[in-house]
Amino acid sequence: MGFRSLISFGMVAIPIGATLAVLLGLDAHRSATGQTPLFQDNSVSTDTYCQKAYGITPASTGQQYTLNPNQWGWDGKEGGLCMNVTQFNNNTYPTPMTAPQFSVTWQYPQGPETQPVHAFPNIKIDGEGSLFPAAIGTIKSIPVDVEWTYGLGTEAANTTDIPSMAAANVNTNVAIDMFLDPDMNSAQSTTQSKYEIMVWLGTIGAATQPIGLAQGALATEIVNGTTFNLYFGQNGQGQYVLTWSAATTVENFVGDIAPLVKGVTTLGLPNSPGADNYLGYMGLGSEALWTPQEVTFDVSYLSMDVKT
Repeated sequence: MGFRSLISFGMVAIPIGATLAVLLGLDAHRSATGQTPLFQDNSVSTDTYCQKAYGITPASTGQQYTLNPNQWGWDGKEGGLCMNVTQFNNNTYPTPMTAPQFSVTWQYPQGPETQPVHAFPNIKIDGEGSLFPAAIGTIKSIPVDVEWTYGLGTEAANTTDIPSMAAANVNTNVAIDMFLDPDMNSAQSTTQSKYEIMVWLGTIGAATQPIGLAQGALATEIVNGTTFNLYFGQNGQGQYVLTWSAATTVENFVGDIAPLVKGVTTLGLPNSPGADNYLGYMGLGSEALWTPQEVTFDVSYLSMDVKT
C-alpha cells in the first residue's frame, strides 16, 4: 500500500471511529433514560439451573417474574431436577404480562407419606410493593393465560397423555399457588401466611391428592368452561389449604380466577379465610412427588396478573 493510500485510509478511518463513538454514546444514553436502544440483542437464550433453590429473574420491560427450581423436599441423594429458562435478550416479550418460557425435567423416588412432595419448581409474579399485598376486597380480576404439557422423557411433549403417565407411576400436578393472611406482611411469606389457595389445572397419578379429598368437595365453580371442585384441609406446617381442583385436565387455560380466590372468603366455615385477608403471593408450577423415570413439564406460554 502506497503513501497516498495510507493517507486515504487514515482519513476514512478517523470519521468511522468518531461516528461509532458517537453512536455508542447515544445508545448508552437512550438505554439509561428508558428509551429503545439503537443496538438491540434480539436473540433468545436458554439457561439450565439444577440447584436446590435459586432465584432466576430475567430482565423484562413488562411484568417481572422470578423462577425457582425449589427442590425444598429433596435430600440431595437420589433423583434431581433441572429447570430450563428461555429469555428474550432484548427484555421485550409479546405482551407486558408475558412470562419467560420454561421447562423442568425431574425424577425422584417415592418419599414418605408424611412428605411425598420433593419440589415445587415454579414461576412467580414479582409484585412486592406494587401488586402485593392486595386486599381481597380490592381485587377486580386475576387473569391467567397458560399453555403447558407434561410427558415422559427429557423433551417437551406435544400433548399430555395422562393415562400413559399414570401407567408409568408418575405422580405430580400442575398448579397455581397463592398465599393469604390477615396480616399484609405475613401474606407475602409462603411459610408465615395462614392460608394457601391452590388451583390445580392437572392431576397425574393416584398419589397426587388435594388435602381434604377424603372429606369431599365443599363447593364447585366454573371458570370459562372449566369446572373446579374445592377441597379444604391443613398441611404439616399448620397452614389451611384450599384447593380448587379441575374436574378434567386443562392444558390451555384462559380465565379469571378471582372468583376462586374471593369464593373461599364466603364459605363461613371454621378456620376458612375471611374478606379481611390480603393476597401476597402468586405463582405457577408443578408439585413433583415421584416417578421411576424422567419426566418433563413444559410451559410454552404464560401470562398472569392481579388487577385491583
